[in-house]
Amino acid sequence: MALIAIDYGKSKCGYAIGSVFVAESGTIKTADLVKKIERFDTVLFGLPLSMSGNYSTQTFEVIKFALKIKNSGKKVLLLDERVTTKMAKSFEKRDDDRFSAEQLLFEYIQNPDRAIELKEHKVIEAQPVSCNFAVFVEVPYDESFSVKEGIGFSKDPYIAYTLFKHGVFVYRIWRDFREAVVNLEKAPEYVIMNIENRQVISELDIKNSQEIVLFFKVVVK
Repeated sequence: MALIAIDYGKSKCGYAIGSVFVAESGTIKTADLVKKIERFDTVLFGLPLSMSGNYSTQTFEVIKFALKIKNSGKKVLLLDERVTTKMAKSFEKRDDDRFSAEQLLFEYIQNPDRAIELKEHKVIEAQPVSCNFAVFVEVPYDESFSVKEGIGFSKDPYIAYTLFKHGVFVYRIWRDFREAVVNLEKAPEYVIMNIENRQVISELDIKNSQEIVLFFKVVVK
């Protein structure tokens, strides 16, 4: 079954349609994108990451729009678009949005396992947490939390987006996150951690971490 691949932009987007090859491609105004997507059950978005592999503001713009599409009943997939962006620039394509969308579709057809399905996560039996500064590890921001500032880590786009929305600076690369934690000017009041990641607490080198860590169970909605 054909799907549509999207290279998302604020004003215009590239798109490519196909299943085993590109049957149609082009550019479209972002305002018209929802209508273009209507007839497809599966939508593939290029996920714009920084060249280091961490998230950027543009990453979260794409996730925000992708969640809107997911909530309309579509299956949404995300695929790292760094390689396609570099290819578009190296080939000096005038219509690089269209070219990037085509390359996204090709990449997915050849390596479907590289795509991540966008899924919402939630905390089970959340407990209230109120503090000025906290460190998050693979836990989505919950309505029971009241954290003024923080840094976090998550490989999952949805979890990262919920943290970003609430002012938490989120890392995708563990090495960079760990370095940021080591260099914190102020100690966190809490470490809010997914219980499945409890084995990495020792890697963070946080003073009195065993006393301030709070473990939460996280599941897919």
